[in-house]
Amino acid sequence: MNAPANRQMPIASVVRHKLKKNTMKAFKPEEALKKKVYEDNKMTLHNDFIETKTVLGIDIYKYSEYPPEIQTYIPVLFNELYKLTTGTCIKKENFIFQKYGDTIEHFKSHFISTGDGGFQIFDNPLQALTFVIYFQAYVRRLNSKSYTSKIMINLCNIIGKIELRYTISTDKIYSYDNNFYGPAIINNARILAKDHLNRLLLDSSSLDWFDLNINTVENLLVFAKNDLMKSDYFADYDIKKESLLFDENIHFTSVDILKIGNISSKNTILDVYNLKIQVRLEVLNKTFVITIGNLNTQGIQ
Repeated sequence: MNAPANRQMPIASVVRHKLKKNTMKAFKPEEALKKKVYEDNKMTLHNDFIETKTVLGIDIYKYSEYPPEIQTYIPVLFNELYKLTTGTCIKKENFIFQKYGDTIEHFKSHFISTGDGGFQIFDNPLQALTFVIYFQAYVRRLNSKSYTSKIMINLCNIIGKIELRYTISTDKIYSYDNNFYGPAIINNARILAKDHLNRLLLDSSSLDWFDLNINTVENLLVFAKNDLMKSDYFADYDIKKESLLFDENIHFTSVDILKIGNISSKNTILDVYNLKIQVRLEVLNKTFVITIGNLNTQGIQ
């Protein structure tokens, strides 16, 4: 699958995209459906297989405007950035991801590729935001041409600078026949397709998660692992595991959240919020300030 989901690929195709591995409890209704005829709205077998998950949508902006010969290398570049990001999350953020997975294969089994981006399924919005931060850090390194590996140097020279947009949504998902289905993916694709300003957008359910579990998303400015563990959600986490973002130092330097409008998805109205964050990271004795999103409050169209 090479076409970007938010421009050329039908949304239904995104939802049905086959994954190599699926750790969610699989929905297998065939045997029950063989036994008798059920009336409308009387079949509840599926209820045990529907889970609430967070989806992170990533899209390389204006992919279709690249010359065809350069488009060929965009999935290669995205794959390299993805491997770098997942490796860092596994190594440097195993506190945040300790209940999610500790291998790149596990991350990939929860990723739906669209060639120039894709949809990563997480357990909660904090995991999604953590992944975004490191992904954008590697994008910034690409744009500054500071890689030393030959493959990244060549990709930098071929493709040049790239811009990305991100969306985080939280809703229901279920697994059937090694595929993921559900409104969390549909909503994410619709919001991502509406943004033309390279922002980091959230739906209200994702913002509600931060309100419920860390009081407000702005508390990222002051929270460390000890603060996270005061929440019921993180109470049984192993504090000995590592988190570069939530160690004793404060790494978030700004967090701004604004409601910018709403969109319709099927029969649902989605409230959409614009999140802009800055993070300071010290890596290899160098300081990096990473900005994700922007403060442009223009509505989504």
